[in-house]
Amino acid sequence: MMGPVTAAHPITVNGRTVRFTVDQWVRRHLKPGMFEGMRRHLMNQRGIAWHNDPNRGGIRNGIERWTMLAGRHPNGGTGVTLETPDGTRLDISLELDGAIPPEGRFWENPAHEYPILEAERARIIHPVEPAIENNGPYGAISRLMEFNEPYLTIIEQETLTNQKRNNRTQPPRTPPTNTRYRTGEE
Repeated sequence: MMGPVTAAHPITVNGRTVRFTVDQWVRRHLKPGMFEGMRRHLMNQRGIAWHNDPNRGGIRNGIERWTMLAGRHPNGGTGVTLETPDGTRLDISLELDGAIPPEGRFWENPAHEYPILEAERARIIHPVEPAIENNGPYGAISRLMEFNEPYLTIIEQETLTNQKRNNRTQPPRTPPTNTRYRTGEE
C-alpha cells in the first residue's frame, strides 16, 4: 500500500529552498481523539513566540523551519517528503493501490496531519477542489492534495527534465530482425 519516496530533492523557487514553519509545541499537544473545541483552540495558537521559550512554558526549538522535498513513489506517482532541521524525513504522501494521481498531485498521509496543515497554511499545497478522498491505511481518510503555483510548475518542469534525461540514457529500441510476420496468404 505504501511505497517510500525515492530521489527526494528540495523544491527551489528562484534559487531558494522552499521552507515553512512548524510549531512543535502545538504538534506535541495535539491528540488524535481530542475534543473539537480544544483542537480548534490549539490550532489557533500556532506560531506564538512563547512556544519557543522553555522559561515561559514552551519547549526548546518549539518553532522550526522544515524543508519541502519532492520525489517519486515506486509506481511513478509524485512523492512528497518533509525534512526537519535535524535531518529526519517524514513522507507526507502515500502511494495508494491503483490510484496514481496526475503530476503535482498526491494522496496525503493521514499519520502526518499536522505538518500537512502547516504546509497548507504556508500556501504550498492545498486540497483538490472538489474534494476527492480515498481510504488510506487503517481506514483513515486520505485527501488528494495539489501543489500551488509556482511549485506545481517547477515540479512539472523537473519531471519533464528527468524524463528526457532517462530517455537519453536508455539505448534505442530496435525491432527484432529475424522474426517472420504472417500475412495470412500462406
